[in-house]
Amino acid sequence: MPNYKLELEYDGTDYSGWQKQPGLQTVQGKLEEALAGVSTLESPIYAAGRTDAGVHARGQVVNFFAALKPSPGRLAAALNSFLPPDIAVRGCEEVGDGFNARRSALAREYVYYIYRGGYPSPFKRRYAYHFPGNLDTGAMEDALEVVIGTHDFAAFSRRDEGKHSVRKVFEAELRSVEDELCIRVKANAFVWMMMRMLCGSLLEVGRGRWTVADFMQVMEGEDNSLSGPALPPHGLFLERVFY
Repeated sequence: MPNYKLELEYDGTDYSGWQKQPGLQTVQGKLEEALAGVSTLESPIYAAGRTDAGVHARGQVVNFFAALKPSPGRLAAALNSFLPPDIAVRGCEEVGDGFNARRSALAREYVYYIYRGGYPSPFKRRYAYHFPGNLDTGAMEDALEVVIGTHDFAAFSRRDEGKHSVRKVFEAELRSVEDELCIRVKANAFVWMMMRMLCGSLLEVGRGRWTVADFMQVMEGEDNSLSGPALPPHGLFLERVFY
């Protein structure tokens, strides 16, 4: 059977994450339902990133082996006619048998959005964490530079038995875009909860509760009980996957 690669985006608000789970509404589950109407699946759906409940994606990538009813060029439109409006397929192509959306990925990029407005916005409440207080963004930038390189991110992750927490961060930056603060991290892979706990710890620095040295000490200590609180999922986006 041919191997197909899909690019999709979704609003994760109403889903219990990407991965299919019995009795729960998930993005994978909805995609499988849509694919059932236009194809015969011959493999699981492999995703580049298993986003958690409430996390969004602008650049999720998946692959699967299947017999299609429409041509690959028409698959995106066919799937979108079956999918709910908070999930959309942006493109489809046939790829080689060796391509796997997860294992073939060289890097993933996540962005966490913090809304800095003085009052809550009904238009941003699903897609950015509201923090109206003062922040020392210069100190946050200095702390963010510390994560670049290969490190054990156990301090900024939830325990996942049997899995190591060493990751390589290629790029990390803080950007201000109008009334939002964007924390962008590009890494070979991410540990469970890494971005949300990392960003929560950066806020501790920005609020003046931690110094940059404190941040470094927590990260190097590899004890997640000392991490800043994990920020809520609705501010986090899987932006892009690199191959």
